[in-house]
Amino acid sequence: MNKILHIPVLVVLLFTAGCTSNSQNEFKLNSSEYKLLLDSARFADIEQGFRDYWTIIKAVAEEEGIPVAESEHPYKIKHKEISFFDTRNYDLKKNGYILRRKIKYKEGHREPGSEFSLKFRNTMPEIAATADVVIGDGYTPKDDKIELESDIVYFSAENGGKEITFSVQNLVELDHTPSFRIGEFARIYPVLSTFGLPEDTELELVAEASADERMMRPGKFEFGDGLKGRIDLTVWLLDLGGEEVRIPEFSFDHPFPEDRDYSEEALRKCTTFIDRLQEEAPDWVVPGKLKAAFLFEYEE
Repeated sequence: MNKILHIPVLVVLLFTAGCTSNSQNEFKLNSSEYKLLLDSARFADIEQGFRDYWTIIKAVAEEEGIPVAESEHPYKIKHKEISFFDTRNYDLKKNGYILRRKIKYKEGHREPGSEFSLKFRNTMPEIAATADVVIGDGYTPKDDKIELESDIVYFSAENGGKEITFSVQNLVELDHTPSFRIGEFARIYPVLSTFGLPEDTELELVAEASADERMMRPGKFEFGDGLKGRIDLTVWLLDLGGEEVRIPEFSFDHPFPEDRDYSEEALRKCTTFIDRLQEEAPDWVVPGKLKAAFLFEYEE
């Protein structure tokens, strides 16, 4: 039975997005993720790149008075395959949606099953918060609730500053993958049936490429007042037209519990850390955008 209902609308100031809304109805963020795109040349050796940048991260955190709780195995690398699917005319993307598949690997071997997610993204939180990503009857969502998230890309290729988008998504784990047609996936995500497409419309692999993802989760920032940020270092390996492309990224995210507000000092440390990181090691940083954009822009 479907456990997911629509997101409740709450009133809150959007601290971590670095912006406020002038509308009367503002929306409660459940989490924020801060992203910094890194220079691929620094990750010719992925593990060494992770280690070198982790050293820089810890040094900057210490200078800023931000404790780091290092993981028991900080250099453990996780392996996944990330793919995106859309129609030939990008009908999902044109409606604000992205269909993603994740496949996990362990010790070089694919694990059974696949995780799919349908994500809606928009620059306006009030639009993202009310988007339909509900899962159909007969399928069990992976998470108990739909959350409103913000993605903050620093040193954006778009505007040179912060590029902020808001999103909701719903995840489902499947033992068997259905055929890649709109009608099949509309049974999982009914909103796909509202785009006016024939049921036999094919969903194709975007850019004819999947990302070979390598990820390290070395620890958490402790910004104070209970505000903790989980750190990810990620590299996507892509074959785009016969050329290998590496997309490294540093990010951290944190939740916004509904029963509390964080102190101004903790939020300040959280929102200024990436600025300090870029100032300390600017030669590691390149103009930023969301990793999935590389695939969609390659097709265009």
